[in-house]
Amino acid sequence: MRLYYMTSHEVATKYILPERRMKLSLFHELNDPFELQPYALSDRDLRRINRVIQGHFSSSKGLICFSDNWRSPVMWAHYANKHKGVCLGFDVADSGLDPLAGPVVYNQERLQFVLDQGKDLYGIDQEFIRELLYTKAHEWAYEREWRAMADLKAKDATTGFYYVDFGPQLRLREVILGARNEMPVGQMGKLVKKSGYSVQVFRARPAFQEFAMVRNKAIKAINVPALKLL
Repeated sequence: MRLYYMTSHEVATKYILPERRMKLSLFHELNDPFELQPYALSDRDLRRINRVIQGHFSSSKGLICFSDNWRSPVMWAHYANKHKGVCLGFDVADSGLDPLAGPVVYNQERLQFVLDQGKDLYGIDQEFIRELLYTKAHEWAYEREWRAMADLKAKDATTGFYYVDFGPQLRLREVILGARNEMPVGQMGKLVKKSGYSVQVFRARPAFQEFAMVRNKAIKAINVPALKLL
């Protein structure tokens, strides 16, 4: 599945592309204060259980927040430095980086859940956990977010962050320069290291007939060919 990650020019050119890896975000660092708490928490016991579950996932799982849409001008404005940044397109394996990978579901209201003392773990099951991880308020729906999760294993000794390397489950296939990004396409192409698959580099522009970003065909795209294996 082709998914997209928007970031600043600096992060893309100084870290992601040269190092060929993506930093995992931690749940408590995300910009939504309702992260990991989509349920209505009027019940004191449910609040207590929710805090325990939040603590578990905050300390054991990291995630990369993608979108299935690179054409949104709002996403470029919010996550790619007002169209001065870069969008990276990845082929993410169907299984993602974790069995819990998948799309976010957007709801108008908080979810309802009643603890059931007659069931194991009070009825808290896999479906409860999945909704916990993948439900957000409908105001976020413009992001069309997909999440890929990974275990927090080895922390980088230099940066103190957790990373996932490019590889079979995370293949860079597109580098899209924002409409206000000043780097030439060819120069950006030189930063893309050859791998076992080709990567296309091109620039975006505002569409002429709709409120969307499209490929700027007036500027020639660069195709970084796949590395030939002997």
